[in-house]
Amino acid sequence: MPGVPVPLALLLAVALPAAQAQPFDAPALPGHDEGRRVWQGTCIGCHADGLAGAPPVGNAAAWAPRIAKGRPVLLQHALTGFFGPDHSMMPPRGGDPKLSDAEVGAALDYMLALVRHLSASTPKDRP
Repeated sequence: MPGVPVPLALLLAVALPAAQAQPFDAPALPGHDEGRRVWQGTCIGCHADGLAGAPPVGNAAAWAPRIAKGRPVLLQHALTGFFGPDHSMMPPRGGDPKLSDAEVGAALDYMLALVRHLSASTPKDRP
């Protein structure tokens, strides 16, 4: 709509395709093939490096308060979008309206597993 300001974070999240995100080796985790596929195609754009205030998957401390809210809250934020503290934001469906609820849920589950996986690895093993 003309005259309606669009948050810079939303513009960045939509304008920067995942292919141009920093290289990130998203490991295959058992039982998370679909989530990994969606994550690599959409979520990596912000969650690899923390763009738009997104918690990077390699930062367990940034994820701790989010994980404490529980998966249902995280899924709701991922599906409908969320404006968080410090001007952070999560666009609905990671900015891809074509993603189904199941695909968003699979990506969330992969990301949570990835956070656990990366926090369990030693610093030299991290991407």
